[in-house]
Amino acid sequence: MFGEISSGLLPTAVALRRSEVEEILELAPGQRAHWRERPISLGVSASGAEGVDCQLAAPGHTSVRAIGTVAVRAVVVGGRVVQSSGQAIVVRSPSDQRMPWSHYLERDGVLEVVTKVNGDTGIRLSEGFLAGQSAGQSLDLTSITERLRRRIGMNTALGNDLPLRVRGTRLRWVARVDDVAVPRVSLRLHDDTRRTALIRVPSESELTAAQRFCEDLALHDWLLTAIAATIERADLAGPASAASTDILATFLQNLAHLWAPGAHTPEPMRKLWRQLQDEPDFTADWRRSIDHLRHRMMVATWHAIRANLVGMPPDA
Repeated sequence: MFGEISSGLLPTAVALRRSEVEEILELAPGQRAHWRERPISLGVSASGAEGVDCQLAAPGHTSVRAIGTVAVRAVVVGGRVVQSSGQAIVVRSPSDQRMPWSHYLERDGVLEVVTKVNGDTGIRLSEGFLAGQSAGQSLDLTSITERLRRRIGMNTALGNDLPLRVRGTRLRWVARVDDVAVPRVSLRLHDDTRRTALIRVPSESELTAAQRFCEDLALHDWLLTAIAATIERADLAGPASAASTDILATFLQNLAHLWAPGAHTPEPMRKLWRQLQDEPDFTADWRRSIDHLRHRMMVATWHAIRANLVGMPPDA
């Protein structure tokens, strides 16, 4: 199974209410979003499908052609963070001939490989997709998810004063059945915005939960990226300055409460969060960063109080 997730801040001045989230996630008339209120609100649109006829990168393998559809959906977390998510499961075609489009449109999120495959094709396809290799008319999940994200942005009422300026991130992932006793995940950060993840599961039945886990993973990786960028902006604004304090306070007010790893992950995949809490220990990293923001706020408050004491100069 291949997938890609784009995560970023909704272009609004305040967090959206449930009715507003459901409105922007209604991608087609009558297709209502799935909603969960606790512990953090989560809205997930109904899935749509995009037809593709493309090449799949497979290092050391002859050209692999796949035809079918990519399932796409949008996710809004806490009324603040938006994700566009696309995924497809890759299977061997029952025929080596191209079928009518009606055949492929009946199966959302399924790509059928119509060229000859062998025992290691699956592993090579995984390597090629995670490496971002392309050849000719290759599968381009980035364009597909970006179109959906732009559509959500256009459906969202823009605020006059966005509270935060944080770059988006993109997670490309592969999930496959492998010789493991329990699900395992390998996460790699390539640069400031691009990540890849390989999820290995012991049985095919667990593949269906991979997309929701990866959306949860992408959200929390984005939060860590956002808090690091916020600290950097505050440093540039000057220690204990009013501008620096505003930057830190805005992050704490709008995003600090969204940290809840595994809260919306299906039970079969929650074992992966236990692995990530051991190495690289996401939650410990988050808590250190949040504590750092709060300590800086306390120091800034102390400076402000001291400067306003009667008869005491600001630099005393």
